[in-house]
Amino acid sequence: MADRSWIRVAALAVLFTPLLACGGRNLHRGQSADPEVLLRAWTLPTHGPFEAGERGAEFSNAVLHDQTLIFGSEGIGVVSLYPQWGQVRWVLPLPGGVRSELLAAGDAVYFGGGDGFLYSVSAETGRVNWRYEVRNAVVSKPTLAEGRLFVTASDDTVYGFDAGSGEWLWHYRRRSTPSASIHGASSPLVNGDTVLVGLSDGFLVGLGLQDGKLKWERKLHTGNKFTDVDAHPVKNGSTVYVPSYDGQVYALDARTQEVQWKADAGGSRQVLVDDARVILPSSDGHVYALSKESGKTLWKFELDGGVPTQVVQAGPYLVFGSTYQYLYALESATGRLVYRFNAGHGTGFYGNPTLDASGKRIYVLSGAGNLYALAVKDKERNSRWDATSVRPSRFHFDGDEAF
Repeated sequence: MADRSWIRVAALAVLFTPLLACGGRNLHRGQSADPEVLLRAWTLPTHGPFEAGERGAEFSNAVLHDQTLIFGSEGIGVVSLYPQWGQVRWVLPLPGGVRSELLAAGDAVYFGGGDGFLYSVSAETGRVNWRYEVRNAVVSKPTLAEGRLFVTASDDTVYGFDAGSGEWLWHYRRRSTPSASIHGASSPLVNGDTVLVGLSDGFLVGLGLQDGKLKWERKLHTGNKFTDVDAHPVKNGSTVYVPSYDGQVYALDARTQEVQWKADAGGSRQVLVDDARVILPSSDGHVYALSKESGKTLWKFELDGGVPTQVVQAGPYLVFGSTYQYLYALESATGRLVYRFNAGHGTGFYGNPTLDASGKRIYVLSGAGNLYALAVKDKERNSRWDATSVRPSRFHFDGDEAF
């Protein structure tokens, strides 16, 4: 079993990013954290007391493997626990912690560490399968396809590895990058024999899956500040949807890359696509529901402050966090606000929420390092996840002590 000691990080090193802006206007002060929508079951603090002037920013997420929940942390590394019973399974301390989203696939968990290495870790034991030095602490959420692992670093280098052995297969490095960039990198999308990935110079490129050679490129950026295309492209049917940061969101033909439509709202988070709509968490501080066919705005919701995380569909609700300080739930059909949870002044949500396979539980890590477990209320069946089976006292953190 891995060591359960905690690793403290002396400083948070991130790229310049407007995501850290914390101003807000409290537009929705009348909305509470309604337990008839989401019930907060337990909270796991992972950071400890903040120093004066310190501000938390956790960019990782939680993933599910069998009966365990695995998450990454800037201050710890990787933690595996049993969420139903309140027991920690293993802890993998890492210098610099975890700076990317996690991908759980098979018996492995893949992620980028703050020490500049890409890791493959056993989901069962927490032991390191392999690691590769990419010399960059900020990488995208890895993508797995056909036994290969693909990842993008924030210096616009795209890598291909053998997922089992960690053997380097190829890399593609962009020759020129902008002087200012937001935090993050685009998670690659595999479409047939092509790897699609967005870059910080405003281009979406197609690379050969076997050799990483450039097959095509398309400029998407139309904004005036940041050129980044950091969102994970999403394919639905014959269309690929991808936003640029402060420009537009595009619907592209997956075969020809021709623009089918575009809408005047951008972002760095992947869109959510259903039968008729594209849900866009936008860098302008709104969440949009757009027509899948035309890009026309069906409704939009304005946050109190900050920018939204990725949106997850939980039953009749759309759930997402804000980099300001709130977690929200909207009625999916109308965009009406039905839930707002205040995570506390000076914190917010940077990592994306995780919905379990049953659709009844949501896990999300706040910028202050608090991991929240929430139960989704099902009004039609008048039932919710039974939070009484969890013992939150097992998730106690006091100073530099372990769990």
